[in-house]
Amino acid sequence: MNDNQKRVVEDIHRVSDLLPGVIIINDVGLNKVVYMSQRGLDILRVTLDELDTIGEEYFFKYFNKEDVITYLPKYLELMAKNNPEEKITYFQQVRSDESKPWIWYLSVTKILLLENDKASLSLTITQPVTELANITNKLDKLMEEHLFLKNSLHKLSSLSNREKQVLSLLALGKTNDEIASTLFISVNTAKTHRKKIKEKLDAFTTIELHKYASAFNLI
Repeated sequence: MNDNQKRVVEDIHRVSDLLPGVIIINDVGLNKVVYMSQRGLDILRVTLDELDTIGEEYFFKYFNKEDVITYLPKYLELMAKNNPEEKITYFQQVRSDESKPWIWYLSVTKILLLENDKASLSLTITQPVTELANITNKLDKLMEEHLFLKNSLHKLSSLSNREKQVLSLLALGKTNDEIASTLFISVNTAKTHRKKIKEKLDAFTTIELHKYASAFNLI
């Protein structure tokens, strides 16, 4: 770190134990962690020197790779804007090693330092979802929906546009006759669409079909 970065990091360090959650500072140019509050180091059971050695591999050693693929482009886009007033909020799964279960965290990231009008340091404050007692139930539901969307997108993508139209009607409990009348198709065609949709989605009840249609804004 240069002297300017060191001064900023030292200022954060003085108050890091007073702030809620874990504090993480990244060198944007090097794409590596240069500071983590003691709370975070204890959770990961690592030292700052070890994080420095790990480098970019840090993002895949302690975090779910699928989550990283989702939020990393948003992080890079934020850094490219060079606007300290903007921030991104995202969920990520964290664990200290492969023998431990994933724990969901809610994180907020912004640019901490600009140098020559470019992002130099980023600041992230992250908090375990389980510690946010007043919104835990809502977040649990969001996590469930998030996982369903991620795990089901490939199934929905296998449907044709017509099948998606039929799915929206099936989710509303429409009969084959009603679907045929609404879409101006034959009853046999409606039956065929119904059968293929259920097979492709592996969903055989109205409740399951409604979950797909609702999750992907088809109704």
